[in-house]
Amino acid sequence: MNRFAVLLFLLPLLVFSYPKHVKEALRELAPGVFGVFGTYEQVSRKNRGFISNAYFVITKEGVFVVDALSTYRLGKELVETIRFKTKLPIRYALITHYHTDHFYGAGALKEVGALLIAHPWSEDYLTSDASKRMYEARLGLLGHKLMRGTRLVAPDMTVASLVTIRMGGEVFEVHHLCKAHTDGDLVVWMPRRKILFAGDLVFGGRVPFLGSGNSRTWLLCLERIREMSPEILLPGHGEPLYGKEHIMRQISWTGNYIRDLRSVVRRLYEEGYSVEEVRKRANDEMLKINPEYAQLSVFFEVNPVNAYYVYFEIERELLEEQR
Repeated sequence: MNRFAVLLFLLPLLVFSYPKHVKEALRELAPGVFGVFGTYEQVSRKNRGFISNAYFVITKEGVFVVDALSTYRLGKELVETIRFKTKLPIRYALITHYHTDHFYGAGALKEVGALLIAHPWSEDYLTSDASKRMYEARLGLLGHKLMRGTRLVAPDMTVASLVTIRMGGEVFEVHHLCKAHTDGDLVVWMPRRKILFAGDLVFGGRVPFLGSGNSRTWLLCLERIREMSPEILLPGHGEPLYGKEHIMRQISWTGNYIRDLRSVVRRLYEEGYSVEEVRKRANDEMLKINPEYAQLSVFFEVNPVNAYYVYFEIERELLEEQR
């Protein structure tokens, strides 16, 4: 490889730098609709835990926020970013699901008067041992400085099926479609504008995490989203999706990944492999089905973890079939 080729290879690494403030990742996605976009990585001190997306809609009467990022500090930066665009009150903050990278910044939104909305499952999660373990794990990854002020904040209002919020000429439908990424996923649908805030139900450019929900019913959620026929889909991770054709391809891709992994795990389970053996074989088996999976961010790290959890899902399903 000549020197010019080496330089071209290294250039993206040389110019990339992590945002020092959430505002640096701000984009206007449609009139009055804004998003901030985290990196395609696992949580680290280098990225400050900024690995997920958050969105806000400015209406004539106030601001509607979707998700709160993964620390109090990032949540404060999100509020500062909103204040950069408007001084109108932040009235609502919808948490799509209670995973650490989406709700740990909620305290900053609550401080400025936002009504926090989530699924009732969030209350079960907050009282579980898992929530305490996850907090300690995140503290270990990021350290006390980056986690300062971060606390587990309960919602002010829970939505188990459908609630419609009208504000400043905009309509926000909050839906719980089914158990998917977690047992308590919510999406926000703006029916007049055909904009869907999908949380982690549809992934753009990276592997979905299947460790705390239900992969079988997730596929049903994807069909419900397909029926909505959004023209703009804003995911919890990855790039915004525009146009029905592009969105449908990404919905299909997410569904295909889930089906492929379920088929791999089921076959290996029925062949008698242990959960640890399935975890170790998962990447190679998936790449036999679709070599393009290797190009996805965090595939090699996340896919074996997904296989581990799906193994127990498949085991439960097979036991149910035998009854």
